[in-house]
Amino acid sequence: MTVASSSRASVGIGALSFLVPGAGQLALGSSLLGVQYLIAALLLWPLAWPVVQSGPLEGRILAALLLLSLHVGAGITALEGEKRQKGLESDLARVGRSYRLWSNVIASLTVLLLLDLFAHWVLGLPNWGRVFASTQQFFVGRLFSDEYNAEAWRLWGFAPAIVGLSAGWFLFQRKRGVPALASSLIGVVLAAVLLWPLLFPTQIVGGLAMSLILAFLGSVFSLPLGVIFGVGRTSSLPVIRGISSVYVEFFRSIPFVAVIFLFYLNLPYVLGNNTQFQAVVLALVIFTSAYVAEIVRAGIQALPKGQTEAARSLGLSGTQTMLSVVLPQALQNMIPPLVGQFISLFKDTSLTSIVAVLELTGVARGIQNRLSAANFEIFLFTALLYFGVAFGLSRIADALERRSPVAR
Repeated sequence: MTVASSSRASVGIGALSFLVPGAGQLALGSSLLGVQYLIAALLLWPLAWPVVQSGPLEGRILAALLLLSLHVGAGITALEGEKRQKGLESDLARVGRSYRLWSNVIASLTVLLLLDLFAHWVLGLPNWGRVFASTQQFFVGRLFSDEYNAEAWRLWGFAPAIVGLSAGWFLFQRKRGVPALASSLIGVVLAAVLLWPLLFPTQIVGGLAMSLILAFLGSVFSLPLGVIFGVGRTSSLPVIRGISSVYVEFFRSIPFVAVIFLFYLNLPYVLGNNTQFQAVVLALVIFTSAYVAEIVRAGIQALPKGQTEAARSLGLSGTQTMLSVVLPQALQNMIPPLVGQFISLFKDTSLTSIVAVLELTGVARGIQNRLSAANFEIFLFTALLYFGVAFGLSRIADALERRSPVAR
């Protein structure tokens, strides 16, 4: 037998993987690749073949492509390895590229098929109509009921807060601190005037709107408090530094649920009854401010010490140096982690439902009690609402991070 005929015969061994994925690699002595393809075939055939026989149209296409890619990829990879083994192919990297290419194709098609099957199962659940009938309740609680519908226009109170804070951020970026603060305060005050009757003396708004209100109030009040304690942790005065450290470490070391109950059970002794909302807001502010303080401390200490030394050499006092030199630069650097912390604050509002605050999770639990057969649909819809808001805020955080001085 000639060398050429021997090479052609040996090349046929790798082609076994076109029929049985991994068989060609095992015959050639590539045990690891052979076992990998064989295991993939044992897992993917029971998944994809039933879909090919009786699945939805797009599922059948994905399943067929998945099985075809598995066999073709295994065969081509085996042939490439065989050529390399017999000296017909000298580029070892080509064999690796072939394996990575087909592995990525197979993995991508597997994920797409699983997502398609999951989407068909979810959309085929029988109680979506009953859940969508409660959409308004998910967003605003009982506000659109006949009893309170006349107050629904007050939800426009979110608009001045968004406009004012956006304008404040725009001005702050251009080093115009006083106009930025004034714009933000005007927006917050107008929002408070419009939204206040929805919260006191009775909380008639609920759902996602209540979650946003709680997150907004927690963010607005925890930021200045966190700045105070964050600056206090860098103070040269031992008393101030010690008090700030105890505050931050204490509230960062206990769970948020404990903080909620701490204020929910004890605040009525100070402010009287019907202080449920105030207790929850206070718990959010106190708890979040401890984490904000740590972000502020890290931002201050990340600045070069030469900044402080240069300011002091120009005759500025310690307070002037902190307010005019250190904090403006530190706050620019702290914006991305602060936005991330406020995203966590928005998600933490779900825990306030344990004291019967009708934010989004509390409303979902109420709907669950009424539609007990739709548990999965209710909480999947709730999770998607949380995801939508948190994902939007995370995109804002990414944009701010790209524009921050640290990124530049």
